[in-house]
Amino acid sequence: MALEGQTEMKDFGKSWFPSGSLIGEFSEQIRLSQQQERSAVAVHTARIEAELASKAKSEFIASMSHELRTPLNAIIGFSDMLRTQPKQPPEQVEQYAGYIHDAAQHLLQLINEILDVSKIQAGKLTVDLQPVSLTSLVTSCMHFIEPRAASSGIHLHCNIHENLPEAFADDLRLKQVLLNLLSNAVKFTEANGNISVEVSAKDDKQILFTIADNGKGMTAQELHMATQPFGQVRNGHGDANEGTGLGLPISVALIKAHNGKFSLESQKGEGTVASFTIPTRAAAAAAAGGDAGAKITADPFTNLEDYPEEGVVPN
Repeated sequence: MALEGQTEMKDFGKSWFPSGSLIGEFSEQIRLSQQQERSAVAVHTARIEAELASKAKSEFIASMSHELRTPLNAIIGFSDMLRTQPKQPPEQVEQYAGYIHDAAQHLLQLINEILDVSKIQAGKLTVDLQPVSLTSLVTSCMHFIEPRAASSGIHLHCNIHENLPEAFADDLRLKQVLLNLLSNAVKFTEANGNISVEVSAKDDKQILFTIADNGKGMTAQELHMATQPFGQVRNGHGDANEGTGLGLPISVALIKAHNGKFSLESQKGEGTVASFTIPTRAAAAAAAGGDAGAKITADPFTNLEDYPEEGVVPN
């Protein structure tokens, strides 16, 4: 309200104009025009987001219907053979039981990945940070992946530096990240190739994990695709590799949840290097106010699509 004897003014940005003046009316028209334009942009953005969400949902359903159907069909098929043909030789029964077990394990992995990415996107995935023995953890992962690498003629190398500071991590989630990265390395490395795992102290606050291979590598476009949920890079024969395409995005999210940093570099025809850091116990204790033995729950990294357009996830 204007005081007596003063002219009422209108606010337009940082300027003030007398009410009823030509410039005042002009500024009001500009303000209304800007409001209409902002509203139109907001409506257009919301429509695009809804269309993208619908497309993502359709792609998810299409991908999952195939990925879930494959192991389910194997389980049904081999169990039906055991049921309808009870007089099978013992070695045949053992073989069929092995097929059923493998298919069930694959199905369980798919379901776990779907549940993990749902928790991440909902902001409900947590990690329980505790002191971890890195030597035993990395060794167990290497032993797990060794048979698959050996069957493909791939050589594994492991270098765990001595006198590493004590790490603070979620044991199960850290294993999940390592196995995801090792599985990808085996998948994209050909016979007589090499995969190396190195664990070193980056400084007194961070422990660095590096997983490198001399496999097929990826272009910048393929690398960007690999970091997206449900994104799958084609193999050398032009076919998509099996799986949901969730392993790498989940690994990135889990390292973020550890308050660590993740990077991925690749060159087509030369190989890929994935590296990430996790905090040392001293760094975690400092962040927790000195209580290094307490359970620490980290906030999850919820935005799985926050990746650069080019081929490197920066550290």
